[in-house]
Amino acid sequence: MGKLHKLCNLPQVFSPETAITPRGSPRFVQRLAEGGAQEPGAVPGGQVQGGGAGGGSGLEPGGRGSEMVLPGPLLASACRAILGSAEAVLWGLKSIKGSCHNFCTAVKDVTYKELKSLLNSRQITLIDVRERWEIVEYGKIPGSINIPLGEVGEALQMNPNDFKEKYNEVKPSKSDSLVFSCLAGVRSKKALDTAVSLGFNSVQHYAGGWNEWATYEFSEKKKGN
Repeated sequence: MGKLHKLCNLPQVFSPETAITPRGSPRFVQRLAEGGAQEPGAVPGGQVQGGGAGGGSGLEPGGRGSEMVLPGPLLASACRAILGSAEAVLWGLKSIKGSCHNFCTAVKDVTYKELKSLLNSRQITLIDVRERWEIVEYGKIPGSINIPLGEVGEALQMNPNDFKEKYNEVKPSKSDSLVFSCLAGVRSKKALDTAVSLGFNSVQHYAGGWNEWATYEFSEKKKGN
């Protein structure tokens, strides 16, 4: 932003000392008398630069050395427009950054111990996205609902009655806490992304999956014996 202010030279635009003053006005005459201004077309020594064919001064149409001067108010308006646009862009970037921060802090992996604690407290709905034959052959985490990955998107948009009939569980709402699991964390991450895209705002996934769960459970049972 500082570079834009410097580029637009705003302090000079709004400074009374450099404000564009109509020729012949009291302020212009005073500045001319004090040596702070010169007549258009004047050169050091009081000589006036010669005009062109029209006999005009150096700054008048047809005069040599004529140049276009952007009026002060127009320059100020242009600078304000540029600065306003830049501020809007920066505000948008900050909003995006804040949204990303909120999303990233809301979505995280859960560990084996965290998942077990959440299941015991009944604070989450655990959805196992493996295929049904995997559940039958290898088993599942107690308390989980089996919804194969290919059905997750449709299931989360089902009518509650249809969901209950198909999965024999209460359909979770978008404000409920969901945890997805699979065999080793790949499919559960995809299911998590699907849930987020559908507006579920409290979602996590168990990256360790069934492989990790079964390993820890076997180890704990072995210690217990």
